Amino acid sequence: MKAPALLLLLLPEMAAAAELRELREFPKDLWASVREEVRPEGLLTLLAAGSGASIARFGGTRDFDDFRIADALQRQPPLGKRAVDLGAVVGYPVYLMPAMGAAYFMGWAFDAGSTQEFGLSGFEALALAGLQTEILKLSVRRLRPDTTDLGAFPSGHTSASFSLAAVAASEWGWKAGVPACLLAGFVGYTRMEGNKHYLSDVLFGAGVGIASGRAVFKARRRAHPDRYAFAPFLYPGGGGVRVSFR
Repeated sequence: MKAPALLLLLLPEMAAAAELRELREFPKDLWASVREEVRPEGLLTLLAAGSGASIARFGGTRDFDDFRIADALQRQPPLGKRAVDLGAVVGYPVYLMPAMGAAYFMGWAFDAGSTQEFGLSGFEALALAGLQTEILKLSVRRLRPDTTDLGAFPSGHTSASFSLAAVAASEWGWKAGVPACLLAGFVGYTRMEGNKHYLSDVLFGAGVGIASGRAVFKARRRAHPDRYAFAPFLYPGGGGVRVSFR
């Protein structure tokens, strides 16, 4: 009886020590993710997003133009105010970061390694995407379509949403990745319909988010290989690799 009682008494201290370790490792992990993002995959993602954004902003094509699309969405908004308001909440980084913290602690409390890892990776991806987004906003200072401020480029809601979608897809595969990307796309679209961003803002925001999420996943897998386990599996007509977290 003494051993279980002692364990119960030590659990809070053990948890605090574990969380303190994660906090100490966070700056190092974030820097590793920055370095990962400037590898070929991250650079190609940003190049593709930048190319699409440049065409929308400067290309002058009739059906792929910032100003024509913004004007069309304001004249005939397909989804309406409720959808726009929902997208503003769902993709708001100020809400997403506490949600990732909650996922981390829920994963720890219920011994759900994948949920805990997603919470930590998601928080780091949001931080990396948010840092890049804010630097670009302060540097570019593009006027929003509704002229409220100079924070149009790139879209922070979109970069945050796609960073989490990229982490979800990397950790859990297409079954999580497809719905997450659709939700992120919804957020990006509603930012345009809400007259907060142009198409190019959303396209580059998506690129920043995807590059950030993928960089965090790959950097954490490289830095903490003991937390990841890969197991091949087969089923009639196919197979794959299952990723689990410890």
